[in-house]
Amino acid sequence: MTPSVRRWLLDQGSLTQRLIDQQRGHFSVQLLRQDWRVPLPSEQRLLHMLPRQRAIIREVILQQGPNEVVFARSVLPASSLEGKLAHLRRLGNKPLGAILFNTAGMQRNPFELALIDQRCTYLPPDIDLQGPVWGRRSRFEVYGQPLMVSEVFLQAFRPWPQTHGLQRAQRGAAIIRPTK
Repeated sequence: MTPSVRRWLLDQGSLTQRLIDQQRGHFSVQLLRQDWRVPLPSEQRLLHMLPRQRAIIREVILQQGPNEVVFARSVLPASSLEGKLAHLRRLGNKPLGAILFNTAGMQRNPFELALIDQRCTYLPPDIDLQGPVWGRRSRFEVYGQPLMVSEVFLQAFRPWPQTHGLQRAQRGAAIIRPTK
């Protein structure tokens, strides 16, 4: 991984805000799917969930103008969707990142990174990759409750300028090999 890729891939700031700040067309969230399902085994491990425990799984495309720039998948365990976080059940086309990064006390754990190619089944079938792309995921703690967000940077994604203030990861990141 080159230093220029590492610079934006490990940035701990709000991806939603970074995309809005780029001013590369109107930022929007396109909801692809949101329903109750059993997460992937690796997602269950990351969130310390029991096997077959269900969660809301939300898949969206982040767009800048007409360009699809990021595929995002969020896993919200049922136990995390009570009390102060109950409103996350009804996000629709609202950006989850805008909510997370405006919540006092939110903590983000270190990233897991993956280089994803065209054969990867993690992405919906209508997303056509022309070559390998980077993805990352991390566990968030919000009001003491866990949730996971993964982001896959599609071909139309362009990193923000180096002069942009970055929030660097203070801890390491793990590079993982995607299994699905």
